[in-house]
Amino acid sequence: SPVFSDMFSLPQPQGEGEQPQVVDVPETASVLENLLPFCYPMARPELLHIDDLQSVLHSTEKYEMTFISNQLLQNLRHFLPTEPLRVYSIACLNEDADLARAAAKVLLGSSPLYDPHNSPPEFDRLRATALAKIDAYRIDCATAARSVVLDYDQLRSGFPPRFVSVSRKGNVDTSNAWIWLACNSCTGGSVEIYVANAATGYRHGQTLTPRAWWSEYSDAVAKELTLRPLASVVTETRFTRPAFDKAAKCATCGPRAAVELMQYAEAVAKKIEDALSKVTSAVLLNRHLWTDLTLRSGCVRVANWSKRGA
Repeated sequence: SPVFSDMFSLPQPQGEGEQPQVVDVPETASVLENLLPFCYPMARPELLHIDDLQSVLHSTEKYEMTFISNQLLQNLRHFLPTEPLRVYSIACLNEDADLARAAAKVLLGSSPLYDPHNSPPEFDRLRATALAKIDAYRIDCATAARSVVLDYDQLRSGFPPRFVSVSRKGNVDTSNAWIWLACNSCTGGSVEIYVANAATGYRHGQTLTPRAWWSEYSDAVAKELTLRPLASVVTETRFTRPAFDKAAKCATCGPRAAVELMQYAEAVAKKIEDALSKVTSAVLLNRHLWTDLTLRSGCVRVANWSKRGA
């Protein structure tokens, strides 16, 4: 630590002779006990609580122990499943874009994002820009996920080997289609899917109407994706089970609905994962987020990605 090095280069008070030099620091004994083992070849503390890790991390920033800070930031990943918002906040405060992105992805499953009556302690230092960016990221992810589910036209041929064909004469063949498109026995939903003429490519006057039980499933999933834009939503039992139960009442849908709906849900989940992987712009956390006067460790300094200077 260059800070410690400078401390011990200070002249000693007169009259102390050969007494060991003492420098008072504001950290508690427990923080120093967790910090100093990282500087010596000895067993290092596990830091099983995020508060302990954050206290040590804060000290490494203060004393410019970069090599320890980087290791502690990596250790923060262990808290992603349980404390994603705190990890995101700490990552932003420490300019760790990769860790912030990882936390932002985990936070897609949190609804609401945070409790204003019990916000993380890091919020006292976190810039509003960081919160605005994660809100924008969630909105973009919700839009991307919903667009996959609400793209009804892909039901015609977007899930091989399931497809709807139309002859040159305009006759629609649903023998290879999903059961909720092929069935005409039970009640249809409100969605209409236009089919195209095989000869001209133009939309034919005939439409397909997915069954009501599937439409209700699709609507419920799309609504949930607004709150939790996760690919796993489409396969959750609380959405698939009611659809199975309703489809079972139809003699045509019943024998095929459960298997085909799960095949459809798993295929849609993969499409959602792909769509979410392309949503990055809102949480890039580049230098524009921190290039500013930032209050850090009791002093004002200019923070910048390319150079961390006091």
